[in-house]
Amino acid sequence: MKYLGIDFGLRRVGLAISEGEIASAYKTIKVKNFFDALEQVVQIAKKEGYEIIVVGLPEGKIGQTVIGFIKALRKKGFNVVEADETLSSQRALSQMIEEDISKKDRRVTDDRAAAIILQDWLDTK
Repeated sequence: MKYLGIDFGLRRVGLAISEGEIASAYKTIKVKNFFDALEQVVQIAKKEGYEIIVVGLPEGKIGQTVIGFIKALRKKGFNVVEADETLSSQRALSQMIEEDISKKDRRVTDDRAAAIILQDWLDTK
């Protein structure tokens, strides 16, 4: 089964992938707004044939936006599940520090956060 993990943001969307039990950071896409994010994710998901999309659900105001994103993906016909994303960005940054990645290269952690979200979901399913 092919899985796509998402760390949603209104400027950047982190993507992770898995075809089994191990999630890998895939890429971070730059987006202009909600609709651009939706369009780009839909194109990637259709092109690659992901069967399940796992979206990290944050708390607070952005959480409502992410719920709208999830609903929009479902309307497009995708099987979407919500996953807790608590501290995923901080965990991604910690991993990069442990791996001795330069500060310059640590600025964008979205794809790694998506991998953590997807891996946590895979581990509990």
